[in-house]
Formats: sequence, C-alpha cells, structure tokens
Amino acid sequence: MKTRKIITALLAGVIAATATVSVSAATLTGESPDGSTEVTAKIEGAGPGEVSYIITIPDKVDFGTLSQPETDEDSYKYVGFNVVATELNNFSTRQAVSVHIKDSVSEDGQFYLTQKETETPFTISYDIFERVVDDTNRLEYTPMNESGTQGEYGYHLCTFTAGTEGTAQDVTLALNQKKLYGQDLNTIAGDYSGTMVFHSAITTFGG
Repeated sequence: MKTRKIITALLAGVIAATATVSVSAATLTGESPDGSTEVTAKIEGAGPGEVSYIITIPDKVDFGTLSQPETDEDSYKYVGFNVVATELNNFSTRQAVSVHIKDSVSEDGQFYLTQKETETPFTISYDIFERVVDDTNRLEYTPMNESGTQGEYGYHLCTFTAGTEGTAQDVTLALNQKKLYGQDLNTIAGDYSGTMVFHSAITTFGG
C-alpha cells in the first residue's frame, strides 16, 4: 500500500506538470461525457560521466645531509617515494593515465641538485629508478635517466589503467656521494636543491 501511495503521488505531480505545458486539449460534452488523458514522463539515462583523475606526487623529497667519502668508491644514498593513483573517475578499459618525469632545467636528460646562494654553484647529479632500489639490487637495474628514451615531457614513469585506483608506483632516487670525494668542503658546503617536473595525461589504447 505504501508503494502505491508513492506512485500515485508521482503521477499526480506529472499530471500537474503536464497541464501547465499542454499544447492540445480534449473536451467533455453531454454527448461525450467521458475522456482519457495519456500521462507521459521521461527519465534521462545516466551518461558515462566526465573522465577525471587525481595523481598524488610528493611535495618534497629530501636526501638529508650528504657525507664526503674517504675513498674514491661508490657511496650511494637513497630516498624513496610513491606516485599514487588517488582517483580514476569513469575510465573505460581503453583509457589510462600516463605519468612522465624530467628535471626542470636540465638539457642533457639528467637530474641535478645545485648549490644555492653562490656565484659558482657546485652541482651533483642523481639517478631515478621506477622501483625500490638499494645497495643490494641497484646494479640489476638501469636508472631511467640512462635509458635514453626521454620525450617532450621527460621519461615515462608509470601508467595507471582503469581499475587501478589507489595503487602506487615506487620511485627511488639514488645519489652517489663519490662525487664529493676530493672536493673542498668549505667550497661546496651549503644547501642544495633541484626540481623534478611531473606530467600526466590521459591516453587511449588502440585509438
């Protein structure tokens, strides 16, 4: 009975609306005392919705304080972070978000930290790996910046496809402190900074 009342109320609302926009009418007379009115309505189907996404990247990545090695040997320092597909809205199975990365000022495809507040700054390069890397496995992989496949927006870091919302891409930055060996610490001391630029774009497979 409750359902019936709800339906009746809805129909009454439609009838009232129809009466206000009607463009034709029937008449009831003594000879034709009865009549009928067709009640119509329309429900719009849910469209596919707007495709949108949110990819989360770190605000800052810090190597901390670097150390000058006592010998001319590899002395890597690592720092890791994640790039996360926070939201992927209304993606079809043929759509994905690709993420690229590059140094903001480098012209040789490498990534650098530059000494701040000095006229002749010292620079230190670092590598980027699209995985978790440390001293136990570093030699098994080639850093992205040595792959030689940098495009307009940098190196391809990862692709998030439909259904992968919430997943994370591991990224490791590796800086070889060997570059500090033999340097005058009084000259190269100070704060260093660099900027990684991320670019994201929707891609379509087979299209």
